[in-house]
Amino acid sequence: TTGVNFLFLTSPIYMLTSKFFEQYVKENEELHAYIESYYRKKMTEAIYRQQLMTMNGKNGAVCAFIYHLIPLFGRQVKKGIFIDLQITNDDIASFCGVSTRNSVNRILRGLREENVITMVYHKILILDVDYLKRYAQ
Repeated sequence: TTGVNFLFLTSPIYMLTSKFFEQYVKENEELHAYIESYYRKKMTEAIYRQQLMTMNGKNGAVCAFIYHLIPLFGRQVKKGIFIDLQITNDDIASFCGVSTRNSVNRILRGLREENVITMVYHKILILDVDYLKRYAQ
């Protein structure tokens, strides 16, 4: 086959060829609109990440990414905001458009040295939200 996609309907999982899937999407207006909306959203996110990188460099992109984790996974604690999500440097690099995890490691080390963040059980504790916020706007 030319490729296999998985279509999740209710509980069973169906394997479809790419051609069949494309034809199914073309014939189903609601599914077509959903997929188009999904790709539009992902394209907007990619453009936003690229803008952050262009305007703020790698450091700013990572700072903005961490700041955007606050409403998704942040929890107020005594010392700051705890991001209750284990995320690897590779993951951060991928989301921010940074080429290597080593670059992310260097940026995170700098943020720790400036007391912007600290690490607790491989999770991020934000100590200075305002520092990160500057890069997210």
